[in-house]
Amino acid sequence: MDKMIEFALNLGVGDARIISPDLIPVDDKFPGFCREPGCPGFNRSMSCPPNVEGPEWFRAEIKKYESVLVFKYDVPSTSLLGNERMDLMGLIHETAAAIETFARKNGCEKARGFAGGSCKESLCRDHLECRVLHGNRDCRNPGKARQSMSGMGVNFLELTRAMGWEMEVIAKETDPGAVPMGMVAGMVLLK
Repeated sequence: MDKMIEFALNLGVGDARIISPDLIPVDDKFPGFCREPGCPGFNRSMSCPPNVEGPEWFRAEIKKYESVLVFKYDVPSTSLLGNERMDLMGLIHETAAAIETFARKNGCEKARGFAGGSCKESLCRDHLECRVLHGNRDCRNPGKARQSMSGMGVNFLELTRAMGWEMEVIAKETDPGAVPMGMVAGMVLLK
């Protein structure tokens, strides 16, 4: 497992930790937040609600895994509030996919990555539609796109607190002077 953390740190993450799947807080209300107040990724890709399995499935799925690698990047809140946000979300997808691939090559054959944010909004924002959702074609980014943690019901704020990571929620009305840093994160189930 130290090898997994070292790999994640070499990718440039700010921190990575291996935890028990029992520590992942899953809440049924989170996929609903994608609909209301409304995430731009809602129903625009196969990695976001309502096109993912959801919290009930995820609760059962994580019980099949031995551990979870959770990783984060600390980023300026101005980046999360500006044009860089979607690039940062793409980085989370790419990092989760890279760790998943590394884990599979190193004995965790069933590793599965999850990311924060919509793959459509971060990896395919220059395309009108998700090819998988509209037209039954292959994903443009199968080596990068991962399912949404929120779509699975992961309460990441609660998880970060349990891990000892200090996180402020960054929203449109956040004053970057008052909250200078934020966080983007993902995770990989390991088995």
